[in-house]
Amino acid sequence: VIDGKLAPFLSKVIKFASSHVFSCSLCREKGFICELCQNRQVIYPFQENVTRRCDGCGAVFHAECRQKAQPCPRCVRRELHHKRPSSFWSPDDDSPGCFHLPYQDT
Repeated sequence: VIDGKLAPFLSKVIKFASSHVFSCSLCREKGFICELCQNRQVIYPFQENVTRRCDGCGAVFHAECRQKAQPCPRCVRRELHHKRPSSFWSPDDDSPGCFHLPYQDT
């Protein structure tokens, strides 16, 4: 740090790693599509100058899109999913191992 060598070294490492991610078919698939603008360009969390990550769920959005959208749409979907009523096949909370029937007089 004192010699001024760390910043140039880290810059080279970041450039190398980014280049790898963009050219590697396995790493490219770890990217995100911004679900707010539906732009098909793949974005990555390490692109800190153009992306923002949701603190709640970890989804990645364009920085501009995320700034406009409050709350996070993925967090909203997850919350709605957890609030759904239980289905016929889900265990009843009151009696473990049993299932509740929707009709009492059956």
